[in-house]
Amino acid sequence: MRSNLQPKEDLFERMADQMGAIMDSMMEEMNSRNYFRSSGRDSWDPPLNVYEVADRFIVCVDLAGMQCEQIDVRVEEGTLHIRGVRPKPGVPDVTGVISVLIMEIDSGKFHRKVPIPADVDADAIRATYRNGYVWIVLPRIVD
Repeated sequence: MRSNLQPKEDLFERMADQMGAIMDSMMEEMNSRNYFRSSGRDSWDPPLNVYEVADRFIVCVDLAGMQCEQIDVRVEEGTLHIRGVRPKPGVPDVTGVISVLIMEIDSGKFHRKVPIPADVDADAIRATYRNGYVWIVLPRIVD
C-alpha cells in the first residue's frame, strides 16, 4: 500500500516557507508609498455631536480637510445621510522617502446615518461647512 501523505517535517517546512513568503509580501506592501490603513468596511463613520434646543436639533460633523461641494447631506426616509469621500492628507514640503509611523485620520468613502425625529421639518433642513465642521440645522415643525 502506497500513501500520499508527506512526512510531518516536510509539510511543516513547506507551510513555514509559505507563511514566510506571505509575511514578506505584506511587509513589502506596508513599506510602499501607497500603503494605507483599511478596514473590512466600505466606508467609515465621521464623528459627530447632536444638540437639541427648543425649536431645532443641530448636528455637527467633524470633516476636516474637505471642500463643501465634496459633502452630500440629504434626508431619505426619515434618516439624515452625510456622505462623501475624504482624500488622504498629504504631507507638505517633503521629498524623498516618507514612512508612516501612526495613521489615525480616516480617509476614503464615508457615510453617517442619523435618524431624525418625526417633528423635524425635512424641507427646512440647512447645512453649512465652517472650519472643518458640517453644521446641520433640523428645525422642528411649528404647530
